[in-house]
Amino acid sequence: MRRLLFPLLLTFIVLPAIAAAECAAPDTPGVRICSPTANATVADGVAIDFNSTPAFGTQISKYIVYDNNIKHYQGPPGESGTFLVDGSIKNGLNKIVINAWDTEGNLYQGRVNFIVVGDAFPPCAVPTSPGVNFCGPPAGAELGVRYSVYVAAKGNSKITAMKLYVDGKQQEGTFTGFYGDPSFSTPILVSGQGDHKVTFNAWDSGGHVFSSSRTIRSTYTRGYEECAPKGDSPCLPGFDETSSPGPNSYVESSFPINASIIDNTEQITSMKAWIDNTLVATSNGPTMTANAENAPGGTHILTLQAWEASGVTYRLRYNININVPH
Repeated sequence: MRRLLFPLLLTFIVLPAIAAAECAAPDTPGVRICSPTANATVADGVAIDFNSTPAFGTQISKYIVYDNNIKHYQGPPGESGTFLVDGSIKNGLNKIVINAWDTEGNLYQGRVNFIVVGDAFPPCAVPTSPGVNFCGPPAGAELGVRYSVYVAAKGNSKITAMKLYVDGKQQEGTFTGFYGDPSFSTPILVSGQGDHKVTFNAWDSGGHVFSSSRTIRSTYTRGYEECAPKGDSPCLPGFDETSSPGPNSYVESSFPINASIIDNTEQITSMKAWIDNTLVATSNGPTMTANAENAPGGTHILTLQAWEASGVTYRLRYNININVPH
């Protein structure tokens, strides 16, 4: 069964989700960024939706997206814009610049700044002395039962391998020979909500072993985008894919919220919805059918949360664009 959005972070590489731009091209030559809106605070899994218009008689030959002055993505020739979701955009301030060129060499530029919060933790620095630097998740982070961890190691000689253990058990698929690459990041899945001990061991070419452990607390379950039989992720109780509005969608200032929990093990006693930190809807039971009224314009975070009678929590958080022209 397919579940709603889970930001997918892969070991060593992050694959962007790319689709045709929903953003309408500007009426005059230039670059138009529809979302996220300027100075928005957004959840991890942000979509950059933009389009461009070339000078009359020309075509857009290429565009490049920069994030904090680093080249982030380059579009193919002839494409004027895109809907780009990329898990490599990290927490904190992101300054996006989009340069587009037409076939006559004219340059058009669009800019937007926004802040990302959530599970998109920054890269991990290699320690200055031999050992393991356990960078993330940081202490006190509010996490689901699946999240990404970040470490870096330094040995007395070249780091050749690292292993990850959760509650004393090695995680399958996370052992890798590095041959000099001392950084490691990977998503992990813990057995349930609560405290779990996460340990990294690193080996250098001389056979020395370095270790670091951290107790990390999971406070909610959110479900998965692609679970069996359609995908490889395990199916867990959580919000169904029919919940709406969908991630990074465009809605009016008043819009319906429809959500449901499936495969819950006990009775769902309540469900709530927030826009940013403002409560906009409540319901009892495993479904919600409600309307958000007079919501603020711009890109905002929609949070859905439900509770079982036992206290088990399900939560889903993603971005929506409220009354934003596209």
